[in-house]
Amino acid sequence: MSSHALFNLRTKRNLEINELTDLLNKKYGTHYEPHQLWEWENHQHEPEFKDAMNLADFFDAPYEMFLESKVKEYQKHLEEVDIRMDK
Repeated sequence: MSSHALFNLRTKRNLEINELTDLLNKKYGTHYEPHQLWEWENHQHEPEFKDAMNLADFFDAPYEMFLESKVKEYQKHLEEVDIRMDK
């Protein structure tokens, strides 16, 4: 996640981590725990794709900002692919 994006978005809305957890769980039917969001904010773990999509929808932000390292990894793999088409 790029430079504490989740923390910045959360604090911009004046939300405590417990409040954000409750709002996400109610809106998306998830079972997040505050410690999960803390881990995402502090780069301990990165959210799964479906979680990044929930965060992106909630904050009206691009999902890629929550999956920075995974996006970079996929881009690297795509750059390594050599596609040749014979005619």
